[in-house]
Amino acid sequence: MFATFVIVAGMIAGGWLLGPRGVEGLFALPIALLATWASILYASFGRRVALPKPHVKLDLAQLPSRTEEWLDQQRRALPSPALRALDSMAQQLEALTPQLQALDPQTPAAFEIRRLLGEELPELVRGYRKVPAALQRQPLHGGPSPDQRLVEGLATIAEEIGRMHARLAADDLNALATQQRYLEVKYKDSGKP
Repeated sequence: MFATFVIVAGMIAGGWLLGPRGVEGLFALPIALLATWASILYASFGRRVALPKPHVKLDLAQLPSRTEEWLDQQRRALPSPALRALDSMAQQLEALTPQLQALDPQTPAAFEIRRLLGEELPELVRGYRKVPAALQRQPLHGGPSPDQRLVEGLATIAEEIGRMHARLAADDLNALATQQRYLEVKYKDSGKP
């Protein structure tokens, strides 16, 4: 709507400053408006990120960034407490990315990550979005509201991402500890007279 007002005001001002344009001006206004609306609609709806299914062999290093993009598109439909959880999850996904670059895509851990980020997280968000807006804040059947369930579900997924991060780092930490112990035994113990 803002673009419409700017274009119309610009054409009126141009008519006063430069003089009437006649038929060209009559055709230029609708064409300019349609082009502006088309570009705005394309920018808004043209690029949708779809998360891969767990059985799809997507490069694991791309999965966290695609998940972040998809979550950014869902932000407008989610309550504000969920947005804080999404921000926390985005930080965890960024930290997980380097580990996924070195992970063998055929391992059970890779399948688990694909399932969590490509299936379970989207199902949680889509399930919440299916609930009518009027019922999202109301406790249902004596339990928590859909808003609370979403926030708790996102927190559970964030915790699982943290556990995956720790499990993937465990091998590297063990290798570092082994190397440190080896150096200690070799140089400290053997250096004694």
